Amino acid sequence: MKEPMIEKSSHVSRRRYEREQKARAEAEKLLEEKSRALYLANEELNDRSDKLEEAVVARTIELQLALEQAKAASIARSRFIATMSHEIRTPLGGMLGMIDLLVLDEECEEKTELLNYAKTAGSSLGRIVNDVLDFSKMDAGVFVHEDENVDLRALIEGIQILAQANPDFPNRQINCHIAEDVPQLFVGDASRIRQVISNLVSNAIRYSTDGPITISAHSEDHPKGALLTLEVRDHGIGIPEDKFPDLFKDFSQVANSLTAKAQGAGLGLAICKRIMDSIGGKIDVESDYGEGSKFWFELPIEVTVSDSSADIASQAAPAVVLDGKHVLLAEDNVINQMLITRYLTRLNMSVELAENGRIALDKFNPDTFDVVLIDIAMPEMDGLEATKRIREKWVNHTIPPIVALTAHVLDAIEEDVSIVGIDRVLTKPILFEEFETELNSILSTAAVSMDAMSEQPEEARSIVRLPAGLSKELFSYFLPKELEELSQKFVNDGKAKASDISQALEEGDYVTAKSHAHSLRGSSLSLGFNDLAGLAKKVEELPEPFQLTVAQELAGQISLKVTEVEESFAPSSELPS
Repeated sequence: MKEPMIEKSSHVSRRRYEREQKARAEAEKLLEEKSRALYLANEELNDRSDKLEEAVVARTIELQLALEQAKAASIARSRFIATMSHEIRTPLGGMLGMIDLLVLDEECEEKTELLNYAKTAGSSLGRIVNDVLDFSKMDAGVFVHEDENVDLRALIEGIQILAQANPDFPNRQINCHIAEDVPQLFVGDASRIRQVISNLVSNAIRYSTDGPITISAHSEDHPKGALLTLEVRDHGIGIPEDKFPDLFKDFSQVANSLTAKAQGAGLGLAICKRIMDSIGGKIDVESDYGEGSKFWFELPIEVTVSDSSADIASQAAPAVVLDGKHVLLAEDNVINQMLITRYLTRLNMSVELAENGRIALDKFNPDTFDVVLIDIAMPEMDGLEATKRIREKWVNHTIPPIVALTAHVLDAIEEDVSIVGIDRVLTKPILFEEFETELNSILSTAAVSMDAMSEQPEEARSIVRLPAGLSKELFSYFLPKELEELSQKFVNDGKAKASDISQALEEGDYVTAKSHAHSLRGSSLSLGFNDLAGLAKKVEELPEPFQLTVAQELAGQISLKVTEVEESFAPSSELPS
């Protein structure tokens, strides 16, 4: 009986063993399959990783190439804009100038009327060209801004004079009300602020038929220094409220009975808004349809002149008689030679012509000329190089005003103009009335400086040493000895500031470096050292985190520039008497 039980037990054990063996085999097979699948997945992942890395590298190369192409395109576009500006404005300026001269000489009313129509059409073309060029510069990212001392009262006075002299809109009354709380001088981009105000005044005249145009300004306290508010009000046709959103759009005009007559591309207000946005301001409009409009802007400003200095600066410049003044005109374009010579002759000024910068340099003598008018683009030697060599050869304070006459885009040459020491830039085309006004302003400013020097005792003038590049306007505010002390203090303070900036940058203290740079920029602008102010501004605009090598290079340039100012102090015997 026991044998079958043993046989049965053995049979069960064998079946269990076989099942276990089969299960083990299946488990091993499954594990092998999973391992194989994992291996293949890992291989595929590695392959995809390699391909992804290759794709990233290729895409990075593509992006770098695209960036380089974009930069090249931007540079090419900037050059194209500058070239087109010069090529369009030069013949346009000659045409308008010749028409202007013909109008002055023409006695036949019928011909005068035809000439005025031609002049109006040419002026409208000039406005459109300027607007399109400005708009293109903004789109291309080459519409730059420069900080300088802005005299709002003088700026508005110039706009008022030119607007009232516009023959297309005779007898228009333009009133100005500048509150006493508006600082005499503040840091800003004078050319862009002038452009905005001029555009608002021009629109007010063109879109109204009668009634006065009023320019008013006031300021109030602001963390930056002051908040300037300027308004231009007219009594014209007004603007419907539902059209307000379209006013500042590109190529947009609000249709009305005067739109066609106004003749524009619809870019003026759009450009004004872009300018205000880029310099931290705000522009807007208020209007009663059928009764008139008020365009206004607000702009935070940094005040640079105290109230006591403002009282001195606000004194009216003496009237300058242009009769008999001697001008050195450096101009290679035959049409412009004839035009400017005729302008000067009509103002009873004598002219010495130089066909290029080299000839101008040979003919120049500070005792001979009262003003130098110099073109920028000339063969053999351009106006920038000629100005630079004049300033190197003679002491700065003995040199009469040097004025650039150019058809170039101002942004493209502004930094170079500042570096070589050109006192003012007049952009072609320029009409006779504007030319006369600008010359009066230029020579009046120079006369104030010379009178301030000549009124001082000889001993006060004979013992001072002043640096090259010092703003001539300062002679209206200070005695020579005071300027010497101020300049020396600036140099000492500049050395300390340069050292503090360098140390702060090495320690990674961007806030302190920026604070010292801001202080140095303000004092540099006040004394007329614009290139040094530009370097300080670059420190202020360093991105965080900044590259230490770039920052150290800037700090070194600032220190070197301060040293150059110190080494440029001229002996007292070389100052004008």
